[in-house]
Amino acid sequence: MSMNCLIIFDKTEFVAGDNVTGHVDITSPHPVNIRYISLTITGSADVHWTESESYEENGERKSRTITYSSHEQYLNSRTILYGQEGGPTIHLPAGSHSYNFLCALPNGLPGTMFSTYGTIEYTAKVKFDIPWAFDDKFKEKFRVVPRLDLSQNPSLKMPSQAEKVKNYCTWKCSTSPATITVTLPQSGFVKNEEIPISVNITNMSHVKMSGIQIKLVKSIVCRSTTPRVKEKSESNKIVYERFDLDDKCNDRIINIEAKLTVPYTPVTCDISSNIKISYYMEVAVYVSGCHNTARLYVPVTIGTFPINFNGDTSTALSQMSFHAPAVPIAPSVVPQANTGMPMMPPPLPTYSPGHVPAPMPGMPNMPVPMPVPTVPTAPTPDQTMNGDLKSNMNFQ
Repeated sequence: MSMNCLIIFDKTEFVAGDNVTGHVDITSPHPVNIRYISLTITGSADVHWTESESYEENGERKSRTITYSSHEQYLNSRTILYGQEGGPTIHLPAGSHSYNFLCALPNGLPGTMFSTYGTIEYTAKVKFDIPWAFDDKFKEKFRVVPRLDLSQNPSLKMPSQAEKVKNYCTWKCSTSPATITVTLPQSGFVKNEEIPISVNITNMSHVKMSGIQIKLVKSIVCRSTTPRVKEKSESNKIVYERFDLDDKCNDRIINIEAKLTVPYTPVTCDISSNIKISYYMEVAVYVSGCHNTARLYVPVTIGTFPINFNGDTSTALSQMSFHAPAVPIAPSVVPQANTGMPMMPPPLPTYSPGHVPAPMPGMPNMPVPMPVPTVPTAPTPDQTMNGDLKSNMNFQ
């Protein structure tokens, strides 16, 4: 059957709690006998990875591959665009037909994301139920962003700080310490917002400071439920900046002021039971000689709506744009011109959203306010050097 179908969304990105709207355009060069045309909108999280493990059988060492996985459904809504399920076969005239659709998203949905070990995706699928033939199916994905208003958490407005006292040993004896302090004026940010960060080094040692690297890191933890509960984590550098300290390497006091702009990236989210996303700032201080790099970590939250220090969130919300970078969301098939057959009426079906397993929990781990000197949940240097960064988020 040579029938074309386009699923076209009114936006490229939708915030949880809003309505997903768009239209389905169908073009058929000839009449078709059909039972019904349905539209199903779904959202789910899927985790999957494999590991090799050794075991002993009859005194012989063997290895096998274990597949770890989990699945969580957030949304499953279905409506009939044309015809009737279980009804008689009807006639779809040749020509072009358009159907509007609307689906109300629950407030507590996690956002769309993709990682090595898990994904959260939302899909709209059109099905043509045709008698005595294989059903035709067309689908398109759309993005969902969690509804995370940073102004609702007062602690995110407070400055956040991490401090480390580093002792360096020379071939003769230990030197006086170097104190490194990292300060952020707040810990909640949104995309396209600048993250101001201050690095202060009081170097009383005889070791020269050679450079500083500041980066925003995304941490994703995926959890399997089959064959058993297990976690797999990954960390990705989102944006960074490097500063050479050649002209300041002998200074006792070193101050660096930097600003990193948050790019388009998934929002901080711990709504899903099996996939959690968090962020932190990492500052690495490099020194001369054979000494370990000092690393400091400050957790940050990436939200949907920015902090409004005036206390009125309505203005800030109205100024936000939630459109993702433009991507094609439909096949490159242009519907044919109307052949003169009567246009099918464009109904506006309303969905009843599917059940969401759990309401939106509390915010993820927040950075400690000043003057707390350290961030206890930060990963250790050994964990970072080994590439196995363990998230501090706890699964329920």
